[in-house]
Amino acid sequence: MSFQFRLESLLKYRRHQLDQCRQLMADVLRDQETCTASLQDLDDDRTETLEQMRTASLSGSINVRKLASIRYDVAQIDEHKLRLRADHSRYEKQLELCRQAVQQADAAVKSLERLRDKQLQQHDHKEARKTEISLQDAWASVNLRAT
Repeated sequence: MSFQFRLESLLKYRRHQLDQCRQLMADVLRDQETCTASLQDLDDDRTETLEQMRTASLSGSINVRKLASIRYDVAQIDEHKLRLRADHSRYEKQLELCRQAVQQADAAVKSLERLRDKQLQQHDHKEARKTEISLQDAWASVNLRAT
C-alpha cells in the first residue's frame, strides 16, 4: 500500500500561493529599481540644467527668457522627482507587505510539508512493522511445522 497524503491538493495550492507572492515581490522590486533609475536620471538632468543656467548667467548679457525657461525646466524636474519619491515610498511599503506575505506563505508550505513528512514516516513505520510481523509469522509457520 503506497502512501497518499490526503492534504496534497492543499499543499499544491499553498505552493502556488507562495509562487504568486514571490512573483508579486519580484514585480515590485523591478518597479522600485526602475523608479530609482528614473530618480537618478532626473538628478543628472537637473544638474545639467543648472549648469546651463550658470553658463547662461556668466556670458555677460542675460537672456531673461532663456533663464526663465531653464528655471521652469528645473521646477518641472523637481516636481517629477517629488512624484517619483512618493512612488518609491509606496514601493517600499508594498515590498514590506510582499515580504510578510512571502514569509506567511512559506510558513504555510513548510508546515504542510512537515505534516506530510511526519505522516510518511508513520506510514513507513507501520509498513515496516507489518512486514516484520508477516516475516515472523512465516518463520514461525515454517519452524513450528518442522517440530
